[in-house]
Amino acid sequence: MASIEQVKAALAQAAEQSNTTTSQIRATIESTEQVLTQLRTVAAGTGHPALSEAIARAEQTKQRLIEAATTLQGSTAAARQYISILG
Repeated sequence: MASIEQVKAALAQAAEQSNTTTSQIRATIESTEQVLTQLRTVAAGTGHPALSEAIARAEQTKQRLIEAATTLQGSTAAARQYISILG
């Protein structure tokens, strides 16, 4: 069985990895925003359904990435809270 210090260290490591992953997701959100800008520029003055679908899917992707980052931040907060409970 792991000691409290080992558990705390593992939780801290997981929280740090979570922070790294959240940063990567945020970079992907920014990249997705660039894709949206490009799609909207191309779609200006065009009502073609394929472009509308591309924009809608990119917007959905961005929203899901935001949700993933938020959920992961909650996981990090919970892990850090447990570390503080362990003392």
